[in-house]
Amino acid sequence: MARFRTPEGEWTAKSTKQRSRTKALEIAHLWESGGKMLLLENPQGVQFERVLRGLYEQMTGKRMEPNPAGAWLTRWAETQGTQKAVKTGERYSKVIADFVAFLGDSATLDLRTVTQTKVQEFLDREKLRGKSGTTVVLNAKILRAAFNHALRSGLIERNPAGVLNLPAVNHHKREVFTPGNVGALLAAAKGSDWETMLMLGRHLGMRIGDAANLTWDAVDFDKDVIRYMPEKTKRKGKTLNVPMTRELSAYMSALASADLAQRTRTLCPTLAGREVGGRAGLSAAFMELMARAGIDAGRIESTGGAGRAFSAKSFHSLRHTVASDLANSNAPEKVAREILGHASAAMTDRYTHLEVQTMRKALEKSQRARSGKKGAK
Repeated sequence: MARFRTPEGEWTAKSTKQRSRTKALEIAHLWESGGKMLLLENPQGVQFERVLRGLYEQMTGKRMEPNPAGAWLTRWAETQGTQKAVKTGERYSKVIADFVAFLGDSATLDLRTVTQTKVQEFLDREKLRGKSGTTVVLNAKILRAAFNHALRSGLIERNPAGVLNLPAVNHHKREVFTPGNVGALLAAAKGSDWETMLMLGRHLGMRIGDAANLTWDAVDFDKDVIRYMPEKTKRKGKTLNVPMTRELSAYMSALASADLAQRTRTLCPTLAGREVGGRAGLSAAFMELMARAGIDAGRIESTGGAGRAFSAKSFHSLRHTVASDLANSNAPEKVAREILGHASAAMTDRYTHLEVQTMRKALEKSQRARSGKKGAK
């Protein structure tokens, strides 16, 4: 075995396949100095890599395929775009593209030359640019996932994004809408497609993009259900089959009888096809609707000004409201998961906001149970 320092200065051990201590020591020195040479961001380092590859091919007769860091990471991001939701794939591609640009000329060197120090420098720069702690941590997770794939494929010996110094994350919690909030929003949206959006969000917990693009084919009036496949989890191929409440069913029947409904494929033709984000997106338009309804969004600006701001109340709050109402009415957790399309109980729990009265009833019930047991003794 040979123990030697990696280019990052950490000790590692590998088998030299030698029985002679002298030969093993020579190999250890070669590995240590060779690793340092490969990291040189100048012509000497590139030349060393070329000579090393040439010697390997000459001695073994096998071609040593290079894995330029930039090209490999870009290909990995492209595969994620086909396996994940569209927005998630775009996010992965953006982070990888920014990191490859940060690597500069060294992106043409082998994937093994990417060090933990380089990854840390990239994330530190992101933080200095004003990105929120949440964004920086998410970027680190994306890079870690990429290098984990390379590690499992045998292309690198260690993950350079495995151990990092990451900023603290402030978890802002989404708020629910009160009945008064919902009433004010419906009044402000009366007669527009936003009224339909609000009904779908309030009664079924639909996400803003799914509600905007819902088609009439999804509405089954015979069975009083709405069937749709959420865009966020489309890759899983699961269709949600959610029953309509009496109020929603009556609204849908009235909407379907309108002349416009006979000429359009979607329930919200003026909103269908629009981007969710951006200044002209659906989320921004909903913020304007809240302002007209006199509802404070509870906006929290990102420190530094470059990160994304957080709003305690948004269209997504309707989803939290549905989850919370189900919990406060003692609906089984599995029922809530089926309605909202959550993959786990933990995810549903994140959306649940218990009312004080619900917690008070639970405490009083537990106290009565305890008192009863003491009396029996």
